[in-house]
Amino acid sequence: MARQIDQVALMEFVHKRRKATGGYGATPRLPATIQDTFQALAIILVLGGKPPTPESEPALADYLARMQSVPWLGIDTTFRLLLTCHICGLSVDKERIRAHLDACLTRDTSLSTIYYVRRIAREILEEEPDFPGSQRSLFLPARCAVQDVARFLFLKKMDGQPVGGSGELSGWLQSTQNGDGGFGFFPGTTSFLENCHAALAGLSFLGARPNDSANLRAFIVSCQTGRGGFGRSPRAAPFLDASWHGIASLRLLEEMEGRSAGVLPEISSRRAHLLLSV
Repeated sequence: MARQIDQVALMEFVHKRRKATGGYGATPRLPATIQDTFQALAIILVLGGKPPTPESEPALADYLARMQSVPWLGIDTTFRLLLTCHICGLSVDKERIRAHLDACLTRDTSLSTIYYVRRIAREILEEEPDFPGSQRSLFLPARCAVQDVARFLFLKKMDGQPVGGSGELSGWLQSTQNGDGGFGFFPGTTSFLENCHAALAGLSFLGARPNDSANLRAFIVSCQTGRGGFGRSPRAAPFLDASWHGIASLRLLEEMEGRSAGVLPEISSRRAHLLLSV
Protein backbone atom coordinates (compact mmCIF):
# COMPACT_ATOMS: atom_id res chain seq x y z
CA MET A 1 0.00 0.00 0.00
CA ALA A 2 1.37 3.41 -0.99
CA ARG A 3 2.46 5.62 1.86
CA GLN A 4 0.14 8.54 2.64
CA ILE A 5 1.00 11.95 4.05
CA ASP A 6 0.25 12.67 7.71
CA GLN A 7 -2.02 15.72 7.59
CA VAL A 8 -2.36 15.91 11.39
CA ALA A 9 1.40 16.10 11.83
CA LEU A 10 1.65 18.67 9.03
CA MET A 11 -0.97 20.92 10.64
CA GLU A 12 0.84 20.67 13.98
CA PHE A 13 4.06 21.65 12.19
CA VAL A 14 2.31 24.70 10.69
CA HIS A 15 0.68 25.83 13.94
CA LYS A 16 3.99 25.66 15.82
CA ARG A 17 5.24 28.42 13.53
CA ARG A 18 2.43 30.78 14.41
CA LYS A 19 3.65 33.87 16.28
CA ALA A 20 1.91 35.75 19.06
CA THR A 21 2.39 38.83 16.89
CA GLY A 22 0.12 37.30 14.24
CA GLY A 23 2.21 35.97 11.36
CA TYR A 24 4.13 32.75 10.78
CA GLY A 25 7.88 32.18 10.80
CA ALA A 26 10.20 29.68 9.14
CA THR A 27 10.92 28.00 12.51
CA PRO A 28 9.32 28.27 15.97
CA ARG A 29 12.11 30.65 17.05
CA LEU A 30 12.36 32.92 14.00
CA PRO A 31 10.13 36.01 13.55
CA ALA A 32 7.21 36.07 11.15
CA THR A 33 7.74 36.80 7.46
CA ILE A 34 5.31 37.57 4.65
CA GLN A 35 6.48 34.53 2.69
CA ASP A 36 5.99 32.09 5.57
CA THR A 37 2.62 33.61 6.50
CA PHE A 38 1.34 33.22 2.95
CA GLN A 39 2.55 29.62 2.74
CA ALA A 40 1.12 28.65 6.12
CA LEU A 41 -2.32 30.06 5.25
CA ALA A 42 -2.21 28.45 1.81
CA ILE A 43 -1.56 25.05 3.39
CA ILE A 44 -4.43 25.53 5.87
CA LEU A 45 -6.87 26.61 3.16
CA VAL A 46 -6.00 23.84 0.70
CA LEU A 47 -6.38 21.27 3.50
CA GLY A 48 -9.91 22.51 4.15
CA GLY A 49 -9.49 25.25 6.76
CA LYS A 50 -11.61 28.40 6.72
CA PRO A 51 -10.17 31.73 5.53
CA PRO A 52 -9.22 33.89 8.53
CA THR A 53 -10.96 37.23 9.10
CA PRO A 54 -10.02 40.29 11.17
CA GLU A 55 -12.60 39.11 13.71
CA SER A 56 -11.42 35.50 13.93
CA GLU A 57 -7.69 36.29 13.68
CA PRO A 58 -7.12 39.86 15.00
CA ALA A 59 -3.39 39.34 15.61
CA LEU A 60 -2.92 38.17 12.01
CA ALA A 61 -4.88 41.18 10.73
CA ASP A 62 -2.67 43.50 12.79
CA TYR A 63 0.48 41.84 11.44
CA LEU A 64 -0.68 42.22 7.83
CA ALA A 65 -1.65 45.86 8.43
CA ARG A 66 1.85 46.54 9.76
CA MET A 67 3.40 44.87 6.72
CA GLN A 68 1.27 47.04 4.44
CA SER A 69 2.56 50.19 6.11
CA VAL A 70 6.29 49.49 5.67
CA PRO A 71 8.21 50.00 2.38
CA TRP A 72 7.40 47.13 0.05
CA LEU A 73 10.11 44.82 -1.17
CA GLY A 74 10.30 42.69 -4.33
CA ILE A 75 7.23 42.24 -6.49
CA ASP A 76 6.95 38.54 -5.56
CA THR A 77 6.83 39.38 -1.84
CA THR A 78 4.35 42.19 -2.52
CA PHE A 79 2.13 39.76 -4.40
CA ARG A 80 2.08 37.32 -1.49
CA LEU A 81 1.36 40.09 1.02
CA LEU A 82 -1.51 41.51 -1.01
CA LEU A 83 -2.98 38.10 -1.83
CA THR A 84 -2.89 37.16 1.87
CA CYS A 85 -4.64 40.44 2.75
CA HIS A 86 -7.24 39.72 0.07
CA ILE A 87 -7.86 36.23 1.42
CA CYS A 88 -8.30 37.65 4.93
CA GLY A 89 -10.73 40.35 3.77
CA LEU A 90 -8.43 43.28 4.58
CA SER A 91 -8.62 46.55 2.68
CA VAL A 92 -5.60 47.75 0.70
CA ASP A 93 -4.38 51.10 -0.60
CA LYS A 94 -5.09 50.78 -4.32
CA GLU A 95 -3.36 54.01 -5.29
CA ARG A 96 -0.18 52.91 -3.55
CA ILE A 97 -0.40 49.52 -5.29
CA ARG A 98 -0.75 51.17 -8.72
CA ALA A 99 2.28 53.36 -8.05
CA HIS A 100 4.30 50.36 -6.87
CA LEU A 101 3.40 48.28 -9.93
CA ASP A 102 4.31 51.17 -12.21
CA ALA A 103 7.70 51.56 -10.46
CA CYS A 104 8.42 47.82 -10.69
CA LEU A 105 7.77 47.73 -14.43
CA THR A 106 9.88 50.83 -14.96
CA ARG A 107 12.83 48.94 -13.51
CA ASP A 108 12.15 45.47 -14.87
CA THR A 109 9.92 43.99 -17.58
CA SER A 110 11.00 40.37 -17.17
CA LEU A 111 8.43 37.58 -17.46
CA SER A 112 8.49 37.10 -13.67
CA THR A 113 7.74 40.77 -12.96
CA ILE A 114 4.98 40.94 -15.57
CA TYR A 115 3.45 37.79 -14.10
CA TYR A 116 3.21 39.23 -10.58
CA VAL A 117 2.09 42.67 -11.79
CA ARG A 118 -0.66 41.20 -13.92
CA ARG A 119 -1.88 38.94 -11.14
CA ILE A 120 -1.97 41.82 -8.64
CA ALA A 121 -3.86 43.97 -11.15
CA ARG A 122 -6.41 41.24 -11.89
CA GLU A 123 -6.82 39.60 -8.47
CA ILE A 124 -6.26 42.49 -6.05
CA LEU A 125 -7.17 45.63 -7.99
CA GLU A 126 -9.73 43.66 -10.05
CA GLU A 127 -8.87 45.72 -13.10
CA GLU A 128 -6.41 45.77 -15.99
CA PRO A 129 -4.43 49.02 -15.65
CA ASP A 130 -2.30 49.87 -18.67
CA PHE A 131 1.05 49.96 -16.88
CA PRO A 132 4.03 50.44 -19.22
CA GLY A 133 5.20 46.96 -20.17
CA SER A 134 2.33 45.07 -18.55
CA GLN A 135 0.67 44.26 -21.89
CA ARG A 136 3.84 43.57 -23.85
CA SER A 137 4.16 40.35 -25.81
CA LEU A 138 5.21 37.45 -23.60
CA PHE A 139 8.34 35.48 -24.33
CA LEU A 140 10.02 32.67 -22.46
CA PRO A 141 13.65 33.36 -21.47
CA ALA A 142 16.22 31.72 -23.74
CA ARG A 143 17.29 29.48 -20.84
CA CYS A 144 14.05 28.96 -18.98
CA ALA A 145 13.21 26.95 -15.88
CA VAL A 146 9.97 25.15 -15.05
CA GLN A 147 8.82 28.19 -13.02
CA ASP A 148 9.14 30.40 -16.11
CA VAL A 149 7.00 28.04 -18.17
CA ALA A 150 4.31 27.82 -15.46
CA ARG A 151 4.09 31.62 -15.18
CA PHE A 152 4.01 32.07 -18.94
CA LEU A 153 1.17 29.55 -19.26
CA PHE A 154 -0.77 31.09 -16.34
CA LEU A 155 -0.82 34.47 -18.12
CA LYS A 156 -1.83 32.86 -21.41
CA LYS A 157 -4.67 31.04 -19.69
CA MET A 158 -5.73 34.18 -17.79
CA ASP A 159 -5.97 36.10 -21.08
CA GLY A 160 -7.72 33.26 -22.92
CA GLN A 161 -4.90 33.11 -25.48
CA PRO A 162 -3.83 29.95 -27.33
CA VAL A 163 -0.37 28.57 -26.62
CA GLY A 164 1.80 28.06 -29.65
CA GLY A 165 4.00 24.96 -29.55
CA SER A 166 2.07 23.39 -26.67
CA GLY A 167 3.28 19.91 -27.59
CA GLU A 168 6.89 21.04 -27.48
CA LEU A 169 6.34 22.76 -24.11
CA SER A 170 4.64 19.73 -22.56
CA GLY A 171 7.43 17.49 -23.85
CA TRP A 172 10.05 19.82 -22.37
CA LEU A 173 8.30 19.86 -18.98
CA GLN A 174 8.03 16.08 -19.00
CA SER A 175 11.75 15.85 -19.77
CA THR A 176 12.57 17.68 -16.54
CA GLN A 177 11.32 14.70 -14.50
CA ASN A 178 14.18 12.63 -13.08
CA GLY A 179 14.58 8.95 -12.32
CA ASP A 180 13.75 9.58 -8.64
CA GLY A 181 10.29 10.83 -9.68
CA GLY A 182 10.87 14.50 -8.90
CA PHE A 183 11.45 17.40 -11.27
CA GLY A 184 14.50 19.58 -11.80
CA PHE A 185 14.68 23.28 -12.68
CA PHE A 186 15.33 22.10 -16.25
CA PRO A 187 16.39 18.75 -17.74
CA GLY A 188 19.28 17.08 -15.97
CA THR A 189 19.11 19.07 -12.72
CA THR A 190 18.35 17.98 -9.15
CA SER A 191 14.78 17.21 -8.06
CA PHE A 192 13.19 19.64 -5.59
CA LEU A 193 9.57 20.09 -4.48
CA GLU A 194 9.33 23.64 -5.81
CA ASN A 195 10.13 22.27 -9.27
CA CYS A 196 7.48 19.55 -8.90
CA HIS A 197 4.91 22.22 -8.08
CA ALA A 198 5.86 24.40 -11.05
CA ALA A 199 6.07 21.50 -13.51
CA LEU A 200 2.65 20.20 -12.47
CA ALA A 201 1.13 23.67 -12.80
CA GLY A 202 2.59 23.99 -16.28
CA LEU A 203 1.49 20.51 -17.36
CA SER A 204 -2.01 21.22 -16.03
CA PHE A 205 -2.32 24.28 -18.27
CA LEU A 206 -1.35 22.12 -21.26
CA GLY A 207 -3.70 19.24 -20.46
CA ALA A 208 -0.68 16.94 -20.11
CA ARG A 209 0.65 14.64 -17.37
CA PRO A 210 4.02 13.60 -16.00
CA ASN A 211 5.67 10.59 -17.60
CA ASP A 212 5.69 8.75 -14.25
CA SER A 213 2.95 9.90 -11.87
CA ALA A 214 3.39 7.02 -9.42
CA ASN A 215 7.09 7.71 -8.95
CA LEU A 216 6.38 11.44 -8.63
CA ARG A 217 3.84 10.84 -5.86
CA ALA A 218 6.33 8.62 -4.05
CA PHE A 219 8.98 11.36 -4.30
CA ILE A 220 6.62 14.02 -2.90
CA VAL A 221 5.44 11.85 -0.01
CA SER A 222 9.03 10.89 0.84
CA CYS A 223 9.80 14.56 1.47
CA GLN A 224 7.53 14.68 4.55
CA THR A 225 9.70 14.37 7.63
CA GLY A 226 9.01 12.95 11.08
CA ARG A 227 8.40 16.51 12.28
CA GLY A 228 5.35 16.80 10.01
CA GLY A 229 6.67 19.35 7.55
CA PHE A 230 8.21 18.73 4.14
CA GLY A 231 11.80 19.24 3.05
CA ARG A 232 12.46 20.34 -0.51
CA SER A 233 14.05 16.92 -1.07
CA PRO A 234 13.87 13.64 0.90
CA ARG A 235 16.99 14.45 2.96
CA ALA A 236 16.35 18.17 3.51
CA ALA A 237 15.12 19.91 6.67
CA PRO A 238 11.41 20.81 6.72
CA PHE A 239 10.18 24.37 6.18
CA LEU A 240 6.87 26.01 5.36
CA ASP A 241 7.82 26.79 1.76
CA ALA A 242 8.65 23.17 0.95
CA SER A 243 5.55 22.02 2.85
CA TRP A 244 3.39 24.29 0.70
CA HIS A 245 5.00 23.06 -2.52
CA GLY A 246 4.50 19.47 -1.39
CA ILE A 247 0.80 19.85 -0.60
CA ALA A 248 0.13 21.90 -3.73
CA SER A 249 1.93 19.30 -5.86
CA LEU A 250 -0.14 16.45 -4.45
CA ARG A 251 -3.40 18.33 -4.98
CA LEU A 252 -2.48 19.28 -8.56
CA LEU A 253 -1.53 15.68 -9.30
CA GLU A 254 -4.82 14.40 -7.86
CA GLU A 255 -6.84 16.90 -9.91
CA MET A 256 -4.85 16.13 -13.05
CA GLU A 257 -5.53 12.41 -12.67
CA GLY A 258 -9.23 13.13 -12.12
CA ARG A 259 -9.55 14.92 -15.49
CA SER A 260 -9.63 13.34 -18.89
CA ALA A 261 -6.44 13.72 -20.90
CA GLY A 262 -6.33 17.06 -22.69
CA VAL A 263 -8.88 18.77 -20.41
CA LEU A 264 -7.57 22.06 -19.04
CA PRO A 265 -8.12 23.31 -15.46
CA GLU A 266 -10.31 26.23 -14.53
CA ILE A 267 -8.51 29.06 -12.73
CA SER A 268 -11.45 31.16 -11.56
CA SER A 269 -11.58 29.90 -7.97
CA ARG A 270 -9.41 31.09 -5.08
CA ARG A 271 -8.23 27.51 -4.51
CA ALA A 272 -7.09 27.20 -8.12
CA HIS A 273 -5.24 30.52 -7.91
CA LEU A 274 -3.42 29.29 -4.81
CA LEU A 275 -2.50 25.90 -6.24
CA LEU A 276 -1.21 27.41 -9.47
CA SER A 277 0.84 30.15 -7.75
CA VAL A 278 4.55 29.54 -8.31
